[in-house]
Order: sequence, then C-alpha cells, then structure tokens
Amino acid sequence: MNTSTPTTSTFAESTNTASYSQPVARSEAAPEVSGDGQVWQPATQTAQWVPDRIDHSAYDQTPRVEVLPATLSSMDLLADIAAARRAQLRSQAGMRGALNKVGFKLGLSPAEQRAEDRRTRIRRQLTTTYQIAVVSVKGGVGRTTAAATLGSTFASLRPDRVVAIDANPDFGDLSTRTSRHPFGLTLRDLAQSTNLDAFSAVQSYTSINDADLAVIASPWTTEANEALSGREYATAVEVLRKHYNLLLVDCGTGVLDSATAAVLQTSDAVVVVTPATVGGVTGAVATLNWLSSHGLQHLIAKSIVAITHHQPAKPTVDVAAIEKLFATAQRPTCVVPYDEHLAEGGEIDLRLLDKETLLAFEELAAWLSDSFPGYLTGSTADSGDRGGWR
Repeated sequence: MNTSTPTTSTFAESTNTASYSQPVARSEAAPEVSGDGQVWQPATQTAQWVPDRIDHSAYDQTPRVEVLPATLSSMDLLADIAAARRAQLRSQAGMRGALNKVGFKLGLSPAEQRAEDRRTRIRRQLTTTYQIAVVSVKGGVGRTTAAATLGSTFASLRPDRVVAIDANPDFGDLSTRTSRHPFGLTLRDLAQSTNLDAFSAVQSYTSINDADLAVIASPWTTEANEALSGREYATAVEVLRKHYNLLLVDCGTGVLDSATAAVLQTSDAVVVVTPATVGGVTGAVATLNWLSSHGLQHLIAKSIVAITHHQPAKPTVDVAAIEKLFATAQRPTCVVPYDEHLAEGGEIDLRLLDKETLLAFEELAAWLSDSFPGYLTGSTADSGDRGGWR
C-alpha cells in the first residue's frame, strides 16, 4: 500500500477536477521543475472561485430590453405629462376665493402668488448661524418694536430656531414687547451659567412668544449696578450660536458702548430704524457714516433702512424724498406704516397687525433673507457653527 504524501502536482490535478463554475486562477510565471521531475508551484497561490449558484456570465449575456424608445421617455416629455396633471393651489381670498367656494377652481391671484414667493424667500435655508443687528443712534424711534416684530415674523415662517436678544445696556424692554421670562432670567444669567451643552438647558433662559420666537431679556433693572458689557454679550452669544440658526439683536443707542460694539463686530447684516422725521433721517445717515468710518463696510453692504410711522396722520416730511436720499447711497428702504397694535406698547401679536404692516415686515424679512449665505456662496462646509432645528 502506497502511504506516501501526495505531491503538489497531484493536489493541483485534484483541484482542477473540482466542480466549480469558474477555473482556478493560475500563475503567469513558468513552473519550476525539481531534480526528480516533480513540478513545483508557489505555496502562496490561492484558488479563487465563485459558487455555482451565482453565474455572472448569465448577466453579461442578457441583452438590454428597451420598453420605450428614448425619444418617448425623454425628461421634457415626462415634464410635460407631469405639468398637465399637476394639482394647483386654489385662491382662498377675494373674489377668486368666493367663486371657488361655489364650485369654481381658480388658481392663486397675483397678490397671493407674490405672498407665496415672498415667504419662500424668508424660508431660505441657512448653512451657518446668521446675526442681524437692529440699530439706531436715537432713542424712541421704534427700534425695539421693529426688532420684536421682525423676529416674530422670521420665527412664524421659518422651520429653524430664531432668537431675539436684548443687548441694550441701558434700558432694554424687548421682553415687554414679546414675552417676559417667568423667573426673570436674563442675558447675564446665561453668560454666567455652566453646563449649557444641551439645547433644553439654553432654552430655559429664554421666553417664548406666540410666534415661537425665543427671547433673551436684558439684565437692566432698577437694582443693577453694572451695565451689560461686551464680554458678557460675547460669552452668551457664543452659547446661543451653537443652538440657534438666526439671531436678531436689539442694540442700544450708544454705538460706542462695549456691548453694542461687540454686537456690530459679530453681526452679518444691519437694520437701521428711523422715523419719518428730519431728525430721524439725520440719525440714520450718521449711523451709516459711523459704520463706514469704523471698518464695518460689510454691514453697510447688507443694510436696509426701516422708515417707521408713529402717527396715523400723514408725516410732515416727504417719505419719497427720504427713500430717494438713501437710494443715492444704494441702500434699500422699507416703509412701516402706522399700526394701532404696535402703538399700544405691549406684547406684539402678529395676528393683530394690519395687513399693510404685516406685508411691510415680510418684505423686510424677505430682503434680509436674500443675503443669507448658501451652499454655493458660503464657505461654511466644515464649520461646526450651524445652529439647530426645532
């Protein structure tokens, strides 16, 4: 009986006779022959095979079957079919809305279509945290009212998180125009707090109004001995920028204050508020000139002037002349009409605003949204400063 160990050649022959669907991979180099005539192959050679249940050749040989010719399945033809069968929004207001209630199927009116386009602009996606400063060098011009209404407009239409910050170091009353904190927490409390990694911890320092706007109150009180500093503001905003996408800051009247200076240094756009008076326009021009002389030209490029009416009567100055004045400096303007609800001085509810007032603030928000950084214009792909979602 032959009990000798099989040679390498015998093992190779038995391997070749195995029932595999693909042949064994062989070395391209010529085999070496030993002195006794045996064929020697490298020990590192491995057999690569595919199980019988997978036959790749069957897939390669199957011809491609065209159900429809390419000319009948083009994207243009499919788009035409979709457009012909697409449902459309129906008007809900005016004469068109009344006719639709009795069986007509009329689409949106031009005004309703403009409203849809305007709100689409406001909902433009942000790729990084964006900060808007509301400023004025004169007091009593409606700056806080504009900041509260603009912030509420953004919060009511955008799906992400919007926060309004009262950075007035003197007498900040943003919370009286939006919503007061139930425990009286302020921006200073947020700056001095720790363990603020969770959004719920940060949100506990805010109050929420009816438009889902988060509000951080000013630390000013009658017992306060120290005004809000730029260091405190910077510390608090560093935390807020990690959790909120859009920040609106109500600044004080003194542009030389450390808090206001910190706001302007970290802002991306500016809303300059002025009443329809000669003194108000003079202050607005002075504000823009101050920004230009202090190296903040990027804020001027993304600034808009909000002209507010404080009286129901026609203003004594020509508003068209004011708009023309700022147009010479290539700065857009937005006229906010007089509104009884805003003139009350209490908490602002967007549902109580006149249609003209609501339209003016939506136009203001839409114009600011047009300057939001996008994926193609902003280099924030690797930035961790992205805010959050609701």
